[in-house]
Amino acid sequence: MKNKNFLFSTTLVLSVFFVFVFCGRQKAEWQGTIEEENGVTVVKNPREPLYGELVFDLEEDLSIGNEEDDNYLFYRIVDIQVDNEGNFYVLERGNVRVQKFDKNGSYICTIGRQGQGPGEYQRPSQVIISEREGTVGVKEMRKLIVFDKNGKFLDKDIVFEESFNDLVLDSEGLLWAIRFDQEGEDDATADLFRALVKLNNQGQSDKKVAKFPFDVYRERMEGGVLWRSSGFEYDLFFSSVDEQSMIYGYSKEYGLYIVDLEGNLQLKIKKEEPYMSFTAEERGKSKKIKLPEYKPYFFSIFSDSEGRIFVQRNTFFGYWRQLE
Repeated sequence: MKNKNFLFSTTLVLSVFFVFVFCGRQKAEWQGTIEEENGVTVVKNPREPLYGELVFDLEEDLSIGNEEDDNYLFYRIVDIQVDNEGNFYVLERGNVRVQKFDKNGSYICTIGRQGQGPGEYQRPSQVIISEREGTVGVKEMRKLIVFDKNGKFLDKDIVFEESFNDLVLDSEGLLWAIRFDQEGEDDATADLFRALVKLNNQGQSDKKVAKFPFDVYRERMEGGVLWRSSGFEYDLFFSSVDEQSMIYGYSKEYGLYIVDLEGNLQLKIKKEEPYMSFTAEERGKSKKIKLPEYKPYFFSIFSDSEGRIFVQRNTFFGYWRQLE
């Protein structure tokens, strides 16, 4: 996938984690430590994994696509979500729509449509499913447009006072998100940060949970400031873990932080691992874009329904294409 943002696809393939394949040594005694720091439990993992290398084997579970039926013709998919009944929702930026399918891949309905009126959107970026409320939210810029699960517009837009990214709904029905913070008036030289915030019912920032530097290449040009991302900037990532907790991490550090739904720190997870350096060839590919001193430790965090936490270590989402 050279550039997933411009991928035209007629077939949607959903895979399931079929089996864990453990490579290397068998399970041995864990060599880490558990300590207390200022009332917080800190788990320190050793550099060598307990099970050796862990590999996912994927098995195709469902494939849908039909060039003769517009409901099954997908263009620039940017988000897929699944509800507790196994129905899945496909957001296509190219077709500007959200399609709902049942667990067998049969089309159910289209949620919302392109436009500027009530229940319409032009640049959708994310789907948010609330099992508690029985609703589906479609995020567009600074607005979350809310529908019921049958696609009926509920006239219940949430308008955000700021720009937020990567919205996550917790078990209490409140949104968490990432936002940019800026210290300084000059857009080209101000210090930038990425902050994890908890929102209230009106879509306003209620609590800042964490904040970390975000150093991205900026260049002043006629008419404004040009931003260029290499894909290797240190960044803040987060995910829900279970009904009681959330997890976040800053990719410059090999550390994860678990907080309760009030944002209070409950557990730290650390690992002893040296920083990874860029090669001369990799730095040469970046051209004008300044790379950080070391590579990020990870590029995403997510968890499954059993509360297992996964950290994406490679760049298979296409970061390298931005350097070429």
